[in-house]
Amino acid sequence: MNAIEIKDLSKTYRKDFWGKKISAVVDISFSVKEKIITGFVGPNGAGKTTTIKSVMGLIRPTTGSITIFGTDVSNCSARKKVAYLSEQPYFYGHLTVNESLEFACNLIGIPKDIKQNEIQRVLDIVELSHKSKSKVKEMSKGMQQRLNMAQALLGKPNLMILDEPMSGMDPPGRRLFRSLFKKLASQGTTVFFSTHVLEDIESVCDEVVVVAKGKVTYTGAVKDLLVKGIKGTEMLITTSDKEIRNYLVDRKCYIESDIDGELDFIIPKDTSPIEIQKYLSAKEIFPTQITNRSESLENLLYGEYDGSNDK
Repeated sequence: MNAIEIKDLSKTYRKDFWGKKISAVVDISFSVKEKIITGFVGPNGAGKTTTIKSVMGLIRPTTGSITIFGTDVSNCSARKKVAYLSEQPYFYGHLTVNESLEFACNLIGIPKDIKQNEIQRVLDIVELSHKSKSKVKEMSKGMQQRLNMAQALLGKPNLMILDEPMSGMDPPGRRLFRSLFKKLASQGTTVFFSTHVLEDIESVCDEVVVVAKGKVTYTGAVKDLLVKGIKGTEMLITTSDKEIRNYLVDRKCYIESDIDGELDFIIPKDTSPIEIQKYLSAKEIFPTQITNRSESLENLLYGEYDGSNDK
C-alpha cells in the first residue's frame, strides 16, 4: 500500500466571481511509497502547495481522487497519525515555545501525563530546548520553522507532509532537518516534502516527483535520474599528437578544448574509459585529470523532463 495515492487531480480557481478559470494543477497522478523520503519539486507556482493542501483536505479538488494509506481524504480518519507543516506557519506571538506546543498537544489529544515529556522530546530533536520560555514573536523565521517542525513531530506521526520545511533556514538548520528526515525514514516514518531547492532533493530523497506548470513531468528514484544524467568521463592529457586526437574523435569522444598542448575531452558513457586509457598508456601518455561529467540536476528536472513523464 502506498502512503499517498493521487489520481487525475485537477484544481481550478477563479480570479474573481466573473474572472476566467485558472488551472493550478491539471490531471496530476502519482504515488508516495511508505517509509521513504519523497521530494516534491518544482518552480514557484508549479502547483506544489495546491496539491499538498488537497491531500490535507484544506481545499477541495475540482476533479480526481486522493487516498492516504488507502483511505479517501474525504474521510477525516485518513489524516490520523499524519503531520502537516505549512510553508507559512502561524503561531500566537504572545505564547512561549512551550505554551505553543502545549496548545498543539491539546488539539491532537496527547494525554496530560505524558505531555511535558513529549514536548521535551520534540524540542530536543529540533535543538530548541534552550528557547522553551521564549515568546514566539521574539524568534527569527528560522527558529519558528524549528518550532513548526517540533509541532509536526508531536505524537510520532506515521506520515509527515511538509510544505517548504526549510524555507528561511540557515545552513545549520538545513543540515539538522536533512539529518532528521533520514532518521525518521530509517525509523519507518514516511516523509513527503516540497521544495524548489534541488540540493535538498539530491542530498536526502529516495524518490522525487517533479511538477511544472501544474503537471507532473517526472516521477521516480533520484538515483535513476542521476544515472540518466551521466554524460561520460572527462580526461585531461598533455599532447599535441593529431593521431591521438583523431583516435578519440573516431570513438565519439567530445573534444572540450585543445589549447597549448593540453587536450580536454569527454568519453561518452557508452564507451569504455579503460580502452581509451590502454591506448594512451601504449603511447606513454597518462591523464592528469579524470572526472565524471553529469548534467546538472536542474537541467535533468526542468530541461530534459519538462513536459514529459517517464512513468
